[in-house]
Amino acid sequence: MKKKLSRRETIKGVLTAGIIIGFNLQTRSWATTDTLLDHQYHFLANDFPDFEGELLTDNDSLQKAADDFGHIIHLIPRAVLKPASVQDIVKMVRFAMVHQINVTARGQGFSTAGEAQVNAGVVIDMSSLTTVKEITDTSVLVEAGTNWFNLLNHTLPHQLTLPIVTDFLELTVGGTLSVGGLGAQSYQFGTMADNVLQLTAVTGKGELITCSPTHYSSLFHALRSGLGQFGIIVEARMKLTSAPSQVRFYQLYYDDLSLFLSDNKQLLKDKRFSAVQGGAEPNNNGGWKFSLQATKYFEPGSEPDNAQQLNGLNYNIGTEVIQDMPFFAYLNRLAPIVEQLKKIGVWYYPHPWCPLLIPDNQAEPVISDILSNLNPNDMGGGPILFSGYSCEPFNTPLFKIPKDHYFFYFSLMRNAIPPTIEQAEALMQINKAIYEQVVAAGGFQYPVGAIPMTRQDWRRHYRRKWRMVKTLKYRFDPKKILGSSRTIFD
Repeated sequence: MKKKLSRRETIKGVLTAGIIIGFNLQTRSWATTDTLLDHQYHFLANDFPDFEGELLTDNDSLQKAADDFGHIIHLIPRAVLKPASVQDIVKMVRFAMVHQINVTARGQGFSTAGEAQVNAGVVIDMSSLTTVKEITDTSVLVEAGTNWFNLLNHTLPHQLTLPIVTDFLELTVGGTLSVGGLGAQSYQFGTMADNVLQLTAVTGKGELITCSPTHYSSLFHALRSGLGQFGIIVEARMKLTSAPSQVRFYQLYYDDLSLFLSDNKQLLKDKRFSAVQGGAEPNNNGGWKFSLQATKYFEPGSEPDNAQQLNGLNYNIGTEVIQDMPFFAYLNRLAPIVEQLKKIGVWYYPHPWCPLLIPDNQAEPVISDILSNLNPNDMGGGPILFSGYSCEPFNTPLFKIPKDHYFFYFSLMRNAIPPTIEQAEALMQINKAIYEQVVAAGGFQYPVGAIPMTRQDWRRHYRRKWRMVKTLKYRFDPKKILGSSRTIFD
Protein backbone atom coordinates (compact mmCIF):
# COMPACT_ATOMS: atom_id res chain seq x y z
CA MET A 1 0.00 0.00 0.00
CA LYS A 2 1.37 3.40 -1.05
CA LYS A 3 2.03 5.73 1.87
CA LYS A 4 0.30 9.13 1.69
CA LEU A 5 2.82 11.87 2.43
CA SER A 6 1.98 14.61 4.87
CA ARG A 7 2.12 18.23 3.69
CA ARG A 8 5.32 18.71 5.66
CA GLU A 9 6.97 15.65 4.08
CA THR A 10 5.88 16.74 0.60
CA ILE A 11 7.30 20.23 1.03
CA LYS A 12 10.56 18.98 2.53
CA GLY A 13 10.94 16.43 -0.20
CA VAL A 14 10.53 18.59 -3.28
CA LEU A 15 11.79 22.05 -2.40
CA THR A 16 15.36 23.24 -2.19
CA ALA A 17 16.90 25.67 0.28
CA GLY A 18 15.74 29.28 0.23
CA ILE A 19 12.45 28.66 -1.57
CA ILE A 20 9.24 30.19 -0.15
CA ILE A 21 7.00 27.37 0.98
CA GLY A 22 4.10 29.23 2.55
CA PHE A 23 2.77 31.94 4.78
CA ASN A 24 3.24 31.60 8.53
CA LEU A 25 -0.03 32.61 10.21
CA GLN A 26 1.63 32.95 13.61
CA THR A 27 4.42 35.35 12.60
CA ARG A 28 2.54 36.75 9.56
CA SER A 29 5.64 36.29 7.44
CA TRP A 30 6.62 34.25 4.41
CA ALA A 31 8.22 30.96 5.36
CA THR A 32 11.19 29.57 3.45
CA THR A 33 13.04 26.30 3.72
CA ASP A 34 15.90 28.26 5.31
CA THR A 35 13.86 29.92 8.05
CA LEU A 36 11.04 27.55 8.98
CA LEU A 37 11.63 25.37 12.00
CA ASP A 38 10.39 21.79 11.89
CA HIS A 39 7.74 22.32 14.56
CA GLN A 40 6.29 25.37 12.77
CA TYR A 41 4.81 23.53 9.78
CA HIS A 42 1.37 23.43 11.32
CA PHE A 43 1.34 27.28 11.37
CA LEU A 44 1.42 27.48 7.56
CA ALA A 45 -1.70 28.61 5.71
CA ASN A 46 -3.30 25.70 3.89
CA ASP A 47 -4.27 27.77 0.84
CA PHE A 48 -0.80 29.03 -0.15
CA PRO A 49 -0.80 29.51 -3.97
CA ASP A 50 1.48 27.88 -6.50
CA PHE A 51 2.97 30.74 -8.54
CA GLU A 52 4.38 30.43 -12.04
CA GLY A 53 6.55 33.46 -11.38
CA GLU A 54 8.82 34.27 -8.44
CA LEU A 55 7.95 35.30 -4.91
CA LEU A 56 11.07 36.88 -3.44
CA THR A 57 12.04 37.67 0.15
CA ASP A 58 15.77 38.31 -0.23
CA ASN A 59 17.07 41.57 1.22
CA ASP A 60 18.09 43.09 -2.11
CA SER A 61 14.60 42.63 -3.59
CA LEU A 62 12.92 44.04 -0.47
CA GLN A 63 15.21 47.07 -0.29
CA LYS A 64 14.69 47.86 -3.97
CA ALA A 65 10.92 47.69 -3.50
CA ALA A 66 11.23 50.03 -0.50
CA ASP A 67 12.52 52.90 -2.63
CA ASP A 68 11.18 54.98 -5.50
CA PHE A 69 12.05 58.02 -7.60
CA GLY A 70 11.19 60.29 -4.67
CA HIS A 71 13.82 58.66 -2.38
CA ILE A 72 11.92 60.03 0.65
CA ILE A 73 9.59 57.29 1.87
CA HIS A 74 10.94 53.77 2.51
CA LEU A 75 8.33 51.13 3.36
CA ILE A 76 9.78 47.62 3.52
CA PRO A 77 7.54 44.82 2.21
CA ARG A 78 7.66 41.21 3.31
CA ALA A 79 7.82 39.89 -0.27
CA VAL A 80 8.00 40.89 -3.92
CA LEU A 81 6.02 38.98 -6.54
CA LYS A 82 7.35 38.89 -10.09
CA PRO A 83 4.32 37.44 -11.88
CA ALA A 84 4.73 35.22 -14.91
CA SER A 85 1.13 35.91 -15.86
CA VAL A 86 -1.98 37.76 -14.77
CA GLN A 87 -3.11 34.59 -13.00
CA ASP A 88 -0.22 34.97 -10.56
CA ILE A 89 -1.64 38.35 -9.58
CA VAL A 90 -5.11 36.87 -9.17
CA LYS A 91 -3.73 34.14 -6.90
CA MET A 92 -1.76 36.60 -4.79
CA VAL A 93 -4.62 39.05 -4.31
CA ARG A 94 -7.07 36.28 -3.40
CA PHE A 95 -4.64 34.88 -0.86
CA ALA A 96 -3.88 38.36 0.48
CA MET A 97 -7.57 39.17 0.89
CA VAL A 98 -8.19 36.06 2.98
CA HIS A 99 -5.18 36.68 5.21
CA GLN A 100 -5.34 40.50 5.38
CA ILE A 101 -2.02 41.13 3.63
CA ASN A 102 -1.58 44.54 2.04
CA VAL A 103 -0.66 44.54 -1.66
CA THR A 104 0.48 47.19 -4.09
CA ALA A 105 1.50 47.18 -7.74
CA ARG A 106 4.79 48.72 -8.85
CA GLY A 107 5.74 49.67 -12.39
CA GLN A 108 9.07 51.48 -12.80
CA GLY A 109 8.90 53.04 -9.33
CA PHE A 110 8.57 56.64 -10.51
CA SER A 111 6.31 57.63 -7.62
CA THR A 112 7.64 60.34 -5.31
CA ALA A 113 6.15 59.59 -1.89
CA GLY A 114 5.97 55.82 -1.48
CA GLU A 115 2.74 55.31 -3.43
CA ALA A 116 4.04 52.06 -4.98
CA GLN A 117 5.42 50.77 -1.69
CA VAL A 118 3.78 48.78 1.08
CA ASN A 119 4.73 48.23 4.69
CA ALA A 120 5.05 44.52 5.61
CA GLY A 121 2.97 43.46 2.62
CA VAL A 122 3.58 42.32 -0.96
CA VAL A 123 4.79 44.45 -3.86
CA ILE A 124 3.73 43.10 -7.25
CA ASP A 125 6.42 43.99 -9.78
CA MET A 126 4.57 44.63 -13.03
CA SER A 127 7.72 44.92 -15.15
CA SER A 128 7.31 41.33 -16.39
CA LEU A 129 3.96 42.12 -18.07
CA THR A 130 4.99 44.23 -21.08
CA THR A 131 3.41 42.66 -24.16
CA VAL A 132 1.82 44.86 -26.84
CA LYS A 133 -0.92 42.43 -27.82
CA GLU A 134 -2.83 44.03 -30.66
CA ILE A 135 -2.74 47.12 -32.87
CA THR A 136 -5.70 48.18 -35.01
CA ASP A 137 -6.35 51.38 -36.93
CA THR A 138 -8.07 52.88 -33.91
CA SER A 139 -6.68 51.21 -30.77
CA VAL A 140 -3.84 49.33 -29.12
CA LEU A 141 -4.17 46.55 -26.53
CA VAL A 142 -1.23 46.39 -24.14
CA GLU A 143 -0.22 44.85 -20.81
CA ALA A 144 -0.03 47.40 -18.02
CA GLY A 145 3.61 46.83 -17.12
CA THR A 146 4.96 48.18 -20.40
CA ASN A 147 5.99 51.81 -20.76
CA TRP A 148 4.91 54.41 -23.29
CA PHE A 149 8.28 54.28 -25.06
CA ASN A 150 7.78 50.61 -25.86
CA LEU A 151 4.14 51.11 -26.85
CA LEU A 152 4.99 53.95 -29.26
CA ASN A 153 7.80 51.91 -30.79
CA HIS A 154 5.11 49.41 -31.76
CA THR A 155 2.52 51.90 -33.03
CA LEU A 156 4.62 54.50 -34.86
CA PRO A 157 5.77 52.08 -37.60
CA HIS A 158 2.05 51.91 -38.46
CA GLN A 159 1.91 55.77 -38.49
CA LEU A 160 -0.26 55.64 -35.37
CA THR A 161 0.10 57.41 -32.03
CA LEU A 162 -1.86 58.15 -28.88
CA PRO A 163 -4.00 61.32 -28.80
CA ILE A 164 -2.07 62.41 -25.71
CA VAL A 165 1.41 61.33 -24.63
CA THR A 166 3.05 61.87 -21.24
CA ASP A 167 6.19 64.01 -21.30
CA PHE A 168 8.27 61.18 -19.81
CA LEU A 169 7.95 57.98 -21.84
CA GLU A 170 9.44 55.61 -19.24
CA LEU A 171 6.28 55.66 -17.13
CA THR A 172 4.23 52.48 -17.24
CA VAL A 173 0.74 52.22 -18.71
CA GLY A 174 -0.89 51.00 -15.50
CA GLY A 175 0.78 53.55 -13.25
CA THR A 176 -0.05 56.46 -15.55
CA LEU A 177 -3.71 55.52 -15.93
CA SER A 178 -4.03 55.09 -12.17
CA VAL A 179 -3.17 58.77 -11.61
CA GLY A 180 -4.59 60.23 -14.84
CA GLY A 181 -1.66 61.20 -17.04
CA LEU A 182 -1.09 64.76 -18.30
CA GLY A 183 0.77 65.81 -21.42
CA ALA A 184 1.22 68.63 -23.90
CA GLN A 185 -1.92 67.56 -25.80
CA SER A 186 -4.11 67.50 -22.67
CA TYR A 187 -5.68 70.89 -23.38
CA GLN A 188 -7.52 69.20 -26.26
CA PHE A 189 -7.80 65.57 -25.13
CA GLY A 190 -7.79 65.54 -21.32
CA THR A 191 -5.78 62.94 -19.42
CA MET A 192 -4.48 59.68 -20.78
CA ALA A 193 -7.19 58.07 -18.63
CA ASP A 194 -9.76 59.98 -20.72
CA ASN A 195 -8.50 58.11 -23.78
CA VAL A 196 -8.91 54.55 -22.49
CA LEU A 197 -11.41 52.32 -24.24
CA GLN A 198 -11.17 49.23 -22.03
CA LEU A 199 -9.36 48.00 -18.93
CA THR A 200 -8.71 44.60 -17.39
CA ALA A 201 -7.94 44.57 -13.69
CA VAL A 202 -7.66 42.36 -10.64
CA THR A 203 -9.91 43.83 -7.95
CA GLY A 204 -9.15 43.73 -4.25
CA LYS A 205 -11.35 40.62 -4.08
CA GLY A 206 -9.15 38.83 -6.60
CA GLU A 207 -11.69 39.06 -9.41
CA LEU A 208 -10.26 39.37 -12.93
CA ILE A 209 -12.63 41.74 -14.74
CA THR A 210 -12.56 43.40 -18.16
CA CYS A 211 -14.50 46.65 -18.08
CA SER A 212 -15.41 49.58 -20.32
CA PRO A 213 -17.84 52.52 -20.35
CA THR A 214 -20.66 50.05 -21.09
CA HIS A 215 -19.50 46.90 -19.28
CA TYR A 216 -18.77 46.97 -15.53
CA SER A 217 -18.75 50.75 -15.97
CA SER A 218 -18.47 51.47 -12.23
CA LEU A 219 -15.16 49.60 -12.08
CA PHE A 220 -13.97 51.24 -15.30
CA HIS A 221 -14.57 54.69 -13.86
CA ALA A 222 -13.06 53.71 -10.51
CA LEU A 223 -9.81 52.40 -12.02
CA ARG A 224 -9.08 55.48 -14.11
CA SER A 225 -7.31 57.96 -11.82
CA GLY A 226 -8.29 55.64 -8.97
CA LEU A 227 -4.81 55.73 -7.39
CA GLY A 228 -4.67 51.94 -7.24
CA GLN A 229 -7.43 51.77 -4.62
CA PHE A 230 -9.95 49.52 -6.36
CA GLY A 231 -7.95 47.15 -8.52
CA ILE A 232 -4.61 46.44 -10.17
CA ILE A 233 -4.75 47.35 -13.85
CA VAL A 234 -3.18 44.52 -15.85
CA GLU A 235 -4.22 45.40 -19.40
CA ALA A 236 -5.51 48.46 -21.27
CA ARG A 237 -6.93 49.24 -24.68
CA MET A 238 -6.05 52.80 -25.67
CA LYS A 239 -7.27 55.04 -28.48
CA LEU A 240 -4.95 55.57 -31.46
CA THR A 241 -4.87 58.35 -34.02
CA SER A 242 -2.76 59.17 -37.09
CA ALA A 243 0.82 60.17 -36.29
CA PRO A 244 2.51 63.09 -38.04
CA SER A 245 6.06 62.75 -39.29
CA GLN A 246 7.29 66.20 -38.21
CA VAL A 247 6.62 68.90 -35.62
CA ARG A 248 7.55 72.55 -35.36
CA PHE A 249 8.39 73.52 -31.79
CA TYR A 250 7.99 77.14 -30.63
CA GLN A 251 9.49 78.41 -27.37
CA LEU A 252 8.08 81.84 -26.45
CA TYR A 253 9.26 83.92 -23.47
CA TYR A 254 7.40 86.40 -21.24
CA ASP A 255 8.36 88.69 -18.37
CA ASP A 256 4.76 89.51 -17.51
CA LEU A 257 2.58 86.90 -15.78
CA SER A 258 -0.67 88.48 -16.97
CA LEU A 259 0.39 88.39 -20.63
CA PHE A 260 1.57 84.79 -20.26
CA LEU A 261 -1.77 83.70 -18.77
CA SER A 262 -3.76 85.62 -21.37
CA ASP A 263 -1.83 84.16 -24.31
CA ASN A 264 -2.00 80.65 -22.87
CA LYS A 265 -5.79 80.88 -22.61
CA GLN A 266 -6.00 82.29 -26.14
CA LEU A 267 -4.22 79.20 -27.45
CA LEU A 268 -6.64 76.99 -25.52
CA LYS A 269 -9.54 78.72 -27.21
CA ASP A 270 -8.37 78.84 -30.83
CA LYS A 271 -6.48 75.49 -30.83
CA ARG A 272 -4.02 76.74 -33.43
CA PHE A 273 -1.32 74.45 -32.00
CA SER A 274 -1.31 70.67 -31.67
CA ALA A 275 0.22 70.81 -28.19
CA VAL A 276 0.76 73.55 -25.62
CA GLN A 277 2.78 73.61 -22.40
CA GLY A 278 4.53 76.18 -20.27
CA GLY A 279 6.98 76.85 -17.50
CA ALA A 280 8.50 79.40 -15.14
CA GLU A 281 12.11 80.02 -14.16
CA PRO A 282 14.10 82.63 -12.24
CA ASN A 283 14.88 85.75 -14.25
CA ASN A 284 18.51 86.85 -14.31
CA ASN A 285 17.41 90.34 -13.30
CA GLY A 286 15.34 89.06 -10.39
CA GLY A 287 11.76 87.89 -10.33
CA TRP A 288 10.50 85.28 -12.76
CA LYS A 289 10.13 84.73 -16.48
CA PHE A 290 7.65 82.46 -18.20
CA SER A 291 7.69 80.35 -21.34
CA LEU A 292 5.07 78.90 -23.65
CA GLN A 293 6.11 75.76 -25.49
CA ALA A 294 3.76 75.30 -28.43
CA THR A 295 3.96 72.58 -31.06
CA LYS A 296 2.44 72.26 -34.51
CA TYR A 297 2.31 68.90 -36.25
CA PHE A 298 2.90 68.87 -40.01
CA GLU A 299 4.02 66.87 -43.03
CA PRO A 300 6.92 67.91 -45.29
CA GLY A 301 5.63 70.26 -47.94
CA SER A 302 2.92 71.60 -45.63
CA GLU A 303 5.05 73.52 -43.14
CA PRO A 304 3.31 75.87 -40.69
CA ASP A 305 3.25 79.60 -41.38
CA ASN A 306 5.15 81.10 -38.43
CA ALA A 307 3.52 84.51 -38.75
CA GLN A 308 0.09 82.94 -38.67
CA GLN A 309 0.92 80.66 -35.73
CA LEU A 310 2.31 83.54 -33.65
CA ASN A 311 -0.16 86.21 -34.69
CA GLY A 312 -1.50 88.30 -31.80
CA LEU A 313 0.70 86.73 -29.11
CA ASN A 314 2.41 89.06 -26.63
CA TYR A 315 5.71 87.28 -26.02
CA ASN A 316 9.05 89.07 -25.91
CA ILE A 317 9.77 89.58 -29.61
CA GLY A 318 13.23 88.42 -30.60
CA THR A 319 13.59 85.84 -27.82
CA GLU A 320 11.55 83.11 -29.50
CA VAL A 321 13.18 79.79 -30.43
CA ILE A 322 11.69 77.84 -33.36
CA GLN A 323 12.86 74.43 -34.52
CA ASP A 324 11.65 71.48 -36.56
CA MET A 325 12.16 67.88 -35.46
CA PRO A 326 10.84 64.36 -36.13
CA PHE A 327 7.67 63.50 -34.24
CA PHE A 328 9.24 60.81 -32.07
CA ALA A 329 12.19 63.06 -31.19
CA TYR A 330 9.62 65.56 -29.90
CA LEU A 331 7.77 62.92 -27.88
CA ASN A 332 11.05 61.71 -26.39
CA ARG A 333 12.42 65.22 -25.84
CA LEU A 334 13.12 64.66 -22.13
CA ALA A 335 15.52 61.76 -22.75
CA PRO A 336 18.67 63.94 -23.19
CA ILE A 337 17.74 65.97 -20.10
CA VAL A 338 17.26 62.80 -18.05
CA GLU A 339 20.64 61.47 -19.17
CA GLN A 340 22.30 64.72 -18.11
CA LEU A 341 20.58 64.63 -14.72
CA LYS A 342 21.79 61.07 -14.24
CA LYS A 343 25.31 62.05 -15.26
CA ILE A 344 25.54 64.82 -12.66
CA GLY A 345 23.74 62.71 -10.02
CA VAL A 346 20.70 64.95 -9.45
CA TRP A 347 18.39 62.24 -10.85
CA TYR A 348 19.13 60.19 -7.74
CA TYR A 349 18.41 62.98 -5.23
CA PRO A 350 15.14 63.12 -3.25
CA HIS A 351 12.32 64.69 -5.28
CA PRO A 352 9.71 66.39 -3.06
CA TRP A 353 7.49 67.53 -5.94
CA CYS A 354 4.47 69.77 -5.51
CA PRO A 355 2.03 69.47 -8.48
CA LEU A 356 -1.09 71.62 -8.25
CA LEU A 357 -4.24 72.38 -10.27
CA ILE A 358 -5.42 75.99 -9.85
CA PRO A 359 -8.66 77.51 -11.19
CA ASP A 360 -8.28 80.21 -13.83
CA ASN A 361 -10.10 82.85 -11.79
CA GLN A 362 -7.53 82.50 -8.98
CA ALA A 363 -4.46 81.63 -11.03
CA GLU A 364 -2.80 85.03 -11.25
CA PRO A 365 -3.01 86.07 -7.57
CA VAL A 366 -2.25 82.59 -6.21
CA ILE A 367 0.69 81.84 -8.52
CA SER A 368 2.07 85.36 -8.12
CA ASP A 369 1.99 84.92 -4.33
CA ILE A 370 3.59 81.45 -4.46
CA LEU A 371 6.41 82.71 -6.69
CA SER A 372 6.99 85.83 -4.60
CA ASN A 373 7.50 83.63 -1.53
CA LEU A 374 9.43 80.87 -3.29
CA ASN A 375 13.15 80.59 -2.67
CA PRO A 376 14.63 79.53 -6.04
CA ASN A 377 17.30 77.58 -4.13
CA ASP A 378 14.54 75.35 -2.77
CA MET A 379 13.94 74.12 -6.33
CA GLY A 380 17.40 72.55 -6.36
CA GLY A 381 17.64 73.31 -10.08
CA GLY A 382 14.36 71.52 -10.80
CA PRO A 383 11.89 73.02 -13.28
CA ILE A 384 8.56 74.70 -12.63
CA LEU A 385 5.90 73.44 -15.01
CA PHE A 386 3.11 75.91 -15.71
CA SER A 387 0.43 75.01 -18.28
CA GLY A 388 -3.18 75.97 -18.94
CA TYR A 389 -5.98 73.53 -19.78
CA SER A 390 -9.58 73.74 -20.86
CA CYS A 391 -11.83 71.78 -18.48
CA GLU A 392 -14.05 70.46 -21.27
CA PRO A 393 -12.05 67.33 -22.32
CA PHE A 394 -11.46 66.18 -18.72
CA ASN A 395 -14.19 63.62 -18.05
CA THR A 396 -12.61 61.00 -15.78
CA PRO A 397 -14.81 61.10 -12.63
CA LEU A 398 -12.03 60.65 -10.05
CA PHE A 399 -9.58 63.05 -11.68
CA LYS A 400 -10.37 66.14 -9.65
CA ILE A 401 -10.08 69.50 -11.42
CA PRO A 402 -11.22 73.01 -10.40
CA LYS A 403 -14.68 74.24 -11.31
CA ASP A 404 -13.93 76.80 -14.00
CA HIS A 405 -13.71 77.01 -17.77
CA TYR A 406 -9.93 76.75 -17.55
CA PHE A 407 -7.37 75.73 -14.96
CA PHE A 408 -3.59 75.82 -14.65
CA TYR A 409 -1.20 73.01 -13.83
CA PHE A 410 1.50 74.54 -11.64
CA SER A 411 4.13 72.08 -10.48
CA LEU A 412 7.26 72.63 -8.42
CA MET A 413 9.51 69.78 -9.56
CA ARG A 414 11.95 70.10 -6.69
CA ASN A 415 15.30 68.37 -6.16
CA ALA A 416 16.27 68.31 -2.48
CA ILE A 417 19.69 69.93 -2.07
CA PRO A 418 21.41 68.93 0.12
CA PRO A 419 20.06 65.47 -0.78
CA THR A 420 19.00 64.49 2.73
CA ILE A 421 15.76 63.14 4.13
CA GLU A 422 15.67 66.11 6.50
CA GLN A 423 15.76 68.59 3.62
CA ALA A 424 13.17 66.60 1.66
CA GLU A 425 10.82 66.48 4.64
CA ALA A 426 11.23 70.23 5.23
CA LEU A 427 10.29 70.88 1.61
CA MET A 428 7.30 68.56 1.95
CA GLN A 429 6.01 70.72 4.78
CA ILE A 430 6.38 73.79 2.56
CA ASN A 431 4.49 71.85 -0.12
CA LYS A 432 1.67 71.22 2.34
CA ALA A 433 1.38 74.92 3.16
CA ILE A 434 1.25 75.80 -0.55
CA TYR A 435 -1.31 73.04 -1.11
CA GLU A 436 -3.55 74.47 1.62
CA GLN A 437 -3.38 77.85 -0.10
CA VAL A 438 -4.41 76.28 -3.41
CA VAL A 439 -7.26 74.29 -1.84
CA ALA A 440 -8.58 77.49 -0.26
CA ALA A 441 -8.64 78.99 -3.77
CA GLY A 442 -10.71 76.08 -5.14
CA GLY A 443 -7.81 74.02 -6.47
CA PHE A 444 -6.51 70.48 -6.09
CA GLN A 445 -3.29 68.54 -6.13
CA TYR A 446 -2.39 66.31 -9.05
CA PRO A 447 -1.63 63.24 -6.91
CA VAL A 448 1.86 62.38 -8.13
CA GLY A 449 3.77 64.60 -5.72
CA ALA A 450 5.16 64.64 -2.20
CA ILE A 451 2.41 66.48 -0.32
CA PRO A 452 1.64 64.93 3.08
CA MET A 453 -2.01 63.84 3.08
CA THR A 454 -4.24 62.54 5.88
CA ARG A 455 -7.57 60.75 5.53
CA GLN A 456 -9.28 64.06 6.22
CA ASP A 457 -7.26 65.69 3.44
CA TRP A 458 -8.39 63.00 1.01
CA ARG A 459 -12.00 63.43 2.09
CA ARG A 460 -11.65 67.14 1.32
CA HIS A 461 -9.95 66.29 -1.99
CA TYR A 462 -12.88 64.17 -3.18
CA ARG A 463 -15.49 66.52 -1.67
CA ARG A 464 -18.96 65.46 -2.82
CA LYS A 465 -17.55 62.29 -4.35
CA TRP A 466 -16.16 61.03 -1.06
CA ARG A 467 -19.19 58.86 -0.32
CA MET A 468 -18.98 57.35 -3.81
CA VAL A 469 -15.25 56.66 -3.32
CA LYS A 470 -15.94 54.85 -0.05
CA THR A 471 -18.72 52.83 -1.69
CA LEU A 472 -16.43 51.80 -4.54
CA LYS A 473 -13.73 50.78 -2.06
CA TYR A 474 -16.16 48.60 -0.15
CA ARG A 475 -17.43 47.03 -3.37
CA PHE A 476 -14.10 46.25 -5.05
CA ASP A 477 -11.64 46.09 -2.14
CA PRO A 478 -13.68 45.41 1.01
CA LYS A 479 -10.67 44.33 3.09
CA LYS A 480 -8.73 47.49 2.08
CA ILE A 481 -5.63 45.59 1.05
CA LEU A 482 -4.79 47.69 -2.03
CA GLY A 483 -2.87 50.98 -2.13
CA SER A 484 -2.56 51.36 1.64
CA SER A 485 0.45 53.70 1.49
CA ARG A 486 -1.78 56.56 0.29
CA THR A 487 -3.63 56.48 3.65
CA ILE A 488 -6.90 57.45 1.93
CA PHE A 489 -8.98 55.15 4.13
CA ASP A 490 -6.83 55.03 7.26
